[in-house]
Amino acid sequence: MIHRHQLTCAQFLDLADGYALGTLEELERHACARHIARPVHHHGCREALALAQDVVDSLAAAVPGSMPPIGLWQAIEARLGGGTGSSDAEWL
Repeated sequence: MIHRHQLTCAQFLDLADGYALGTLEELERHACARHIARPVHHHGCREALALAQDVVDSLAAAVPGSMPPIGLWQAIEARLGGGTGSSDAEWL
């Protein structure tokens, strides 16, 4: 857990990947944002964040951005023998 103190560069480096991914808890996220915004000499913080952001961007580019084919859900329901919308599915 991150307390109200300022992060050290070592602490930021430990959190940089999660910060870039957006997976940190609110207090950690705010602590990282404050740390990286500080006008001090950082020990690899900006580079670590840039590298982590490059990985996040690569992951986002690897995921297809298209919609599923029309009729996909109907095909799934047909294969499952459903399609009635009933919550009493026999296969559960």
